[in-house]
Amino acid sequence: MKKIIPIMALSLALVGCANQDAPKSDVNNKESQVSEKTDDTQVIEVGKAEDNKENSEADGSADTSDKKEQPEESSDDDKKEQAETEEKESADDSKEEKSKEEDQSEDQDSSQEVSKDDLFYNPFGPFSSVNENGELVDQNGNAIADTDVEYYTYVKYTNNVFVKSKKDIYDQVSIVRMNDKNVETLFEFPGVDDFRPLGMIGNRVYGFHDQQSKAEINGTPTLDKEKSAIGYVDLDTGEVHDFKATAEDITGDAVVIDGELQFTKPGDNEDQNAYNFDLYKLDLSKGDDQEAELLEKNFNLQYLFGQKRFENGKPVWKIYRADNDNFYANDQKFPFLWSEEGSQEIIGNNIFYYETQKIDDKLSKPLKVINMSSGETVLDTQIRGMKISGNKLYYLNTENELESVDIEL
Repeated sequence: MKKIIPIMALSLALVGCANQDAPKSDVNNKESQVSEKTDDTQVIEVGKAEDNKENSEADGSADTSDKKEQPEESSDDDKKEQAETEEKESADDSKEEKSKEEDQSEDQDSSQEVSKDDLFYNPFGPFSSVNENGELVDQNGNAIADTDVEYYTYVKYTNNVFVKSKKDIYDQVSIVRMNDKNVETLFEFPGVDDFRPLGMIGNRVYGFHDQQSKAEINGTPTLDKEKSAIGYVDLDTGEVHDFKATAEDITGDAVVIDGELQFTKPGDNEDQNAYNFDLYKLDLSKGDDQEAELLEKNFNLQYLFGQKRFENGKPVWKIYRADNDNFYANDQKFPFLWSEEGSQEIIGNNIFYYETQKIDDKLSKPLKVINMSSGETVLDTQIRGMKISGNKLYYLNTENELESVDIEL
């Protein structure tokens, strides 16, 4: 149920789209433009001195003699050491509790106020916001025109992480975070490398990585591709790693979920059938040089979609498939959009459709959201920007006003 939202403040952000194109033509163009929740950090409980004492008494290791021991008087050094230990344990407890709170805030229904002067994700343009005059502007406060070519690709399983794409062939690609009022650069790829994200798990952003160099043909700028593979950026170390098993042949489609990467490579009948692909898997807990495991021969022309949804507050990961006609999930069929029609992505328990059809309002784009369990259309409208906070999808309508709708994550 939609409702007009009064001006509020702050947000988490996201929303995205991803389209899977045909192998050897458009199959790698799986862009995500939506927001979910990210990073399933596990908190390990550490036993404290009291626990150890209880265990010691329980297993009989404590002194059980009838003689009553007199407490020894502690020295100043002992007292100081005990105070430092208690202070450290208190700090550890506080840190652990904070970590739990952050995980809960990130992975469950954390909701913060959203206002229309926040930044919003626009699937086919720059980040958008509404200024004090009610005008649609970008992150720099400049009026947005329908000719703007700057755009960002959503990084799946995150709230507000995106890949800034190239405007010019020699531009630098970067991973950024869309905050409420500004954009923060997290990583810049070297030279003219390209990167198309598959998703972020923990501190790693996975995707198709192309190592490229500048070149020219008859005076026209171009790029020479030196290496192409599926890899990841470790945001903690700032290092880029490529999986060797994905660099041997042309990789078709790919999907990443927690602990697993699936991808397709040309099959034995490639010469007779350009769409003959086999399906492989990599274990994300192993090294970059591991051998891929064959999952399915003659997988052929199918597309892969990852899902992270929450059940009883815990993340559940799944992989779904689509063919040229339908998207298959929960014993149901949903429409599948080819690249010329638009794109789609799973966010929570919903499919987000971004159609490329032309409409009268050139600053707006069609958005349709379908619940994957009920098959119900949650939203079908035109938007000028979007983000998710809590269990609500917030969006700017054609009048630059903020609206929202409940969605199932």
